[in-house]
Amino acid sequence: MFRMSSSPDALFSPPLRIGMVGCGRVSPRYMAGIARDPALSLVACTDLDPERAEALASEYGVPTTASLDELLADESVEVILNLTPPDQHLDVCKAALLAGKHVYSEKPLTNTRNETTEVLEFAKRQGLRVACAPDQVLGWTLTTARGLVDEGAIGRPFAATAFVMTHGHESWHPDPRAYYASVGGGPFFNRAPYYLSALLWMFNSPVEAVSALGGTTFPSRVISTGPLAGTEFPVETETHINAHVRFESGAMASIVTSFDVWGTVLPRIEVYGTKGTLVLPDPTHYSEPLRLLREDGSDETIEDASGDGEVYGSGLRDLGRALRAGEDHRLGPELAYHLVDAIEAVHDSMRASAWKPVQSGIGDIRG
Repeated sequence: MFRMSSSPDALFSPPLRIGMVGCGRVSPRYMAGIARDPALSLVACTDLDPERAEALASEYGVPTTASLDELLADESVEVILNLTPPDQHLDVCKAALLAGKHVYSEKPLTNTRNETTEVLEFAKRQGLRVACAPDQVLGWTLTTARGLVDEGAIGRPFAATAFVMTHGHESWHPDPRAYYASVGGGPFFNRAPYYLSALLWMFNSPVEAVSALGGTTFPSRVISTGPLAGTEFPVETETHINAHVRFESGAMASIVTSFDVWGTVLPRIEVYGTKGTLVLPDPTHYSEPLRLLREDGSDETIEDASGDGEVYGSGLRDLGRALRAGEDHRLGPELAYHLVDAIEAVHDSMRASAWKPVQSGIGDIRG
């Protein structure tokens, strides 16, 4: 049976030199991943809150902090790691590209097709690269899963289900208002990049069309932690979305995303084939067990024995490898645009009560 090693690609040299913009909740995970990878080097970090940047730099041994302008002017920095909120991605990406830096951005690249096109066309004119999370598709779990699908372990994959069921962010996030905004808000924009990416990798096929229904269960939310605790704010977008997705390969998927439910026992992802079912964990993780349910009734759990665990930075490593080798990187511009295109199409479908085509491609995501 297929087993994918989680060991990294061969070490390239010199290390990829990274400048990090944004020191919020996800940044410690990137810092930890970069610190343990000799192929990556974090030169400096910056944040609108200098004290937060300094505290994080001190904790992880980053040589220095800097203003954004100083970071962009640093000739040793090759890649800007953009960890700012999505509504700031356009401006930060364009500033980085204008300064001659490649870009690796957290998902989604931007909140609209037009903004994504603007970033990618600007990068093309500058002769620079753009890569975009999520990079969990390069981790052990999803790499092993797609290998099992490719070798025929479940026969021909024809369908999938995926569920993202939570009660939103106001119970733990100090300022969750952007997650409920009319542009870029809602559970599909926030979580679907992980789930859609996983399914794109399983089916090795772009989305062809989508149909969706959605609604808003709670018209307002109350922040319960941090300096804004007690603040009530309006919900401006759909917070429970049922999406039906058809892929060019003929496979189909049902994806339910919600910020409205209090609890669930549903699986995260199941991929159905003519000879079995593959059960996948939360795709935000890099190294979690899989279950393989075969037509003969057998039930096998497949675990990662490498001990690598949850390692952020796989996408940065892949970008560095590609830059040094003069090859394409796997989390490329076509995939970044396709995710935004498909997500925006889901929202278009909800509001028009009609199927919506998705005409973009994904490039050679397998590499």
